[in-house]
Amino acid sequence: WILWAGPVGVFALILPISAQAGGSVIKALGIYIGMLCLLYVSITALLYGVAKIGNGEPLLRYAKAILPAQVVAMGTQSSVATLPAMVESADSLGYPSRVTGLVLPLAVSLFRITSPVQYLAVVSFIAWAYGIELPLATTALCVGLAVVISVGSVGLPGQAIFMGTNLPVVQAAGLPIEPLGLLVAVDMIPDIFATLGNVTADLTVTSKVARTEIRNE
Repeated sequence: WILWAGPVGVFALILPISAQAGGSVIKALGIYIGMLCLLYVSITALLYGVAKIGNGEPLLRYAKAILPAQVVAMGTQSSVATLPAMVESADSLGYPSRVTGLVLPLAVSLFRITSPVQYLAVVSFIAWAYGIELPLATTALCVGLAVVISVGSVGLPGQAIFMGTNLPVVQAAGLPIEPLGLLVAVDMIPDIFATLGNVTADLTVTSKVARTEIRNE
């Protein structure tokens, strides 16, 4: 019920700010949400290609098998909560249980492919909103930090860990942190597609390892 009530809370948070600043806030947040969703969907689409080309996995069979896990991912916005569904998808693809039992938990714990994208998108958006140009060295620092934080974060809904994961990257870039309070309010929509991308990536990695294991037998 918290996820269902989320949009109401987002509306309540944005309304007073929009009333003061005008429609420009809504437009800027719309650009931010659209940018993130497009990036996440693009990553997910590329992962299908990786599974087909890199693993020799029949695309239609693979897409049909992982669809139930993707639905759970979008509904829960949590990679950890989707793990049982991912195991079932891997079993339906005929992957060895010894591979699934090792790779999937590791992937869920360490491999969140969309997280660095989010951290860098937040930094880019705040810099754009304030008209700040980031030096190349600062951008490189943010990229490295984003990767490290993504490995250490947990597979929970993005709103629960948004501040803790994005704050260090924004501070490292020397940007104002005040916009984070507003961005976390609208993170519910992008996080649906972020979890979709992460779960698809976890299953793609599992597919790669499983296919290699099967070929070596």
